[in-house]
Amino acid sequence: MKIAFLTIATNKYIDMAKALYESMCTYAFPDNSVEVDFLCFTNLPHEFDTLSGRINCKPIYLTHVPFPLISLLRYQYYSSIETILKNYDYVYHIDCDMLLKDSIGGEIVENRVCVIHPGFSFQGIDVNTLPYDRNQKSKAYVPLNEGKYYYQNCFQGGLSCEFVNMCKTLRNDIEENLRENYIALWHDESYMNRYMINNTPTLILPPTYAQPESWKSLGPTKILHVDKNHKEVRMAI
Repeated sequence: MKIAFLTIATNKYIDMAKALYESMCTYAFPDNSVEVDFLCFTNLPHEFDTLSGRINCKPIYLTHVPFPLISLLRYQYYSSIETILKNYDYVYHIDCDMLLKDSIGGEIVENRVCVIHPGFSFQGIDVNTLPYDRNQKSKAYVPLNEGKYYYQNCFQGGLSCEFVNMCKTLRNDIEENLRENYIALWHDESYMNRYMINNTPTLILPPTYAQPESWKSLGPTKILHVDKNHKEVRMAI
């Protein structure tokens, strides 16, 4: 079985991507039961030439664009290598500002995988308080009383064919809104949450797979979201 982890790292985030790669060499499927590749979209691919480890590191050139486009356009970037992604059994996106802190393996292997957002993980939360995009002009629009969970977009994935289909759909949605000069409330995360309402995840991981570094621990941390640009998250909460 072959698995690809995709990330995007340009300019000052290169070092974070390198640290992520090193943590994956230690904790991603450590029993060597599968072949794992780390595909990093970057404007500085030569920075990864010296990396070596158990996991294959494959930089892919990407021209830097400012935030939020660098994140918002991730589905366009991933769709551009559809032919490559079809060579894998499973594909996952992981933000470059994350670190694996414990072993991950077969428990993440499913058709469509998402992580509950740490800020909206408590029991009994009113679905109408979740930060979906409520603007009807948005392709990420979620009306009141629809939806159930709010997912963090720092780690998600699943079967390669499912991931590719999702990327195509969200690429088209985002491009349509951009033509109308509109960007969804929480950028790519809003579009992904709309998609997952229509295509229910087959595996929902707990927020310990997206544990913010400076927050009270939500349990034994599997994946740490290091303090870098949590301004967005704090604003959402």
